[in-house]
Amino acid sequence: MSSRYEGMTAKDADDLMVGIIGLLVSEAMEEARAMTQEEWDVRDSAYLPHYFASAIFYTVQNRLRDAP
Repeated sequence: MSSRYEGMTAKDADDLMVGIIGLLVSEAMEEARAMTQEEWDVRDSAYLPHYFASAIFYTVQNRLRDAP
């Protein structure tokens, strides 16, 4: 199994990692913006911070594990 970072320079791999995190954040923000006030009010307030923290953690861990 090849790494998505395979063959990249460290700078290119870092740029890709930042881009992946940016896409995850954009996707979550788009979902939040599409919610009604009622949906937002009943949403678990810890969900988004936990989602962002987990996504960033795993993205960084994958980057470190597959570092060029």
